[in-house]
Amino acid sequence: MKRILIVAAVGLLLAGCSSESAKPKHTDSNKPSSAVVTKAVASPTEETVAADSSDPVTVDEIDCSGHFYSTVEEAWADEQEDCDATLSGTEQSDTEAKALQVAYGDEGDLDSLGVLYGICAQSGSSSWSYLEQAGSKEQLAEVRGALLLCPDHPDKNKVKKLVGSASNRNKLEDEGRVFDDGVYRVGSEVRPGTYYTTDVEGCYWERTDANGSTIDNNFVSAAKRVQVTIRASDYSFHSESCGRWQPVGT
Repeated sequence: MKRILIVAAVGLLLAGCSSESAKPKHTDSNKPSSAVVTKAVASPTEETVAADSSDPVTVDEIDCSGHFYSTVEEAWADEQEDCDATLSGTEQSDTEAKALQVAYGDEGDLDSLGVLYGICAQSGSSSWSYLEQAGSKEQLAEVRGALLLCPDHPDKNKVKKLVGSASNRNKLEDEGRVFDDGVYRVGSEVRPGTYYTTDVEGCYWERTDANGSTIDNNFVSAAKRVQVTIRASDYSFHSESCGRWQPVGT
């Protein structure tokens, strides 16, 4: 009997321990979990690669009629007159982007930028001669863009003056106040006014009425300056071998 009671008591004791171990342990929700959370961190190598991934535009070579340079300053020293630059890279600087916008609007690309750097490299005595007698709006825009790339150009002041004069000539031409040889209708193609031309040889000019009759004319074999007044009542003005006519006072 005693043995039976002892066995029963041991059984009850074991059952109690089993039920205690089966109960879930109370946890404090405010305490941090023991789970480890890791955060991905770029390695020093990855950070270096990211920092070096930029590809700025660089001047690889400047070709001035077979003479090669690394910088525009080197070309300036030799006063080269006709240059073009080869570039590499994809990321333009703010200055380069602005130069392209001034020169070509939204149509500029890396090759166009090479043209601007080529213009920037020029400094010979004949580099800007085309601006003295001509200089289209497109050419003037290119020169303006090029000067943005090289604000320390040795001919900067000279070029700015030539660009200003050429721009004024273009404006007068658009207004019919600057014109070359040919036949022009007064009022619609040329404006009435007093005009002059310089350094002529074999220059002939003629003013006519609506019937084609000559109002006035002249032939000048050679002269440093020729001047004529075109009146509002004239029908047309005709000139041959006289060069470019400009309004007096310009």
